[in-house]
Amino acid sequence: MLSATITFAACTPFHPPAERSTSRHYIVQPGDNFHSIAFLLETTPQQLQRANPWANSPQLQPGMRLTVPATTSDTGNHYDSSVDDNEPRIRSADFSWPLKKFQVSSKFGKRRGRLHAGIDLRAPRGTPIHAAADGRVVFSGRSGDYGRMVVIDHGGGVETAYAHNSRNLVNRGQRVRQGDIIGTVGRSGNATGYHVHFEFRRYGRPLNPVHNLQAAL
Repeated sequence: MLSATITFAACTPFHPPAERSTSRHYIVQPGDNFHSIAFLLETTPQQLQRANPWANSPQLQPGMRLTVPATTSDTGNHYDSSVDDNEPRIRSADFSWPLKKFQVSSKFGKRRGRLHAGIDLRAPRGTPIHAAADGRVVFSGRSGDYGRMVVIDHGGGVETAYAHNSRNLVNRGQRVRQGDIIGTVGRSGNATGYHVHFEFRRYGRPLNPVHNLQAAL
């Protein structure tokens, strides 16, 4: 049975520092693919591909220069958490929390002038991380401040991400079912304690997980 406690322990200010400048380009990092880059830039893989029709995700090489889609915010503050009550709802019965027992150490929303685009779920190192719903793994690797991260495409424009893992236990292209173990809790990347940074997005837009999952907090 899911057990959750909200605490006020602060995590490191978290929003991956993807390259954003007046030139509006992103330099590909080791391990990147269109899905991991789309998460950094708060866009979709499809928009990224349209902005870079010459690029092929499996063939991306570190150092490549990609054009940032015009819809991407330069500051990371494109989405205002104050309008959460009006955001589109997903069928919450189709999604569940990725940990069976956890403490919420950082909520979704503006933090120190930036958007914290997910929710931090504190748990001991090595705690199993479960897929929130059925889907296909579109990224499993390391991605900048996210550290070890898994991204799952659930269809309908919905993707979930699970970051700072100590281990990823699934591979890109793998099909998973709700509840499958996909990784273990860690603190890889930019993390000050053991937790999962969990993001829920629709068509590239970060949504508050609390509003869209079973057993909302």
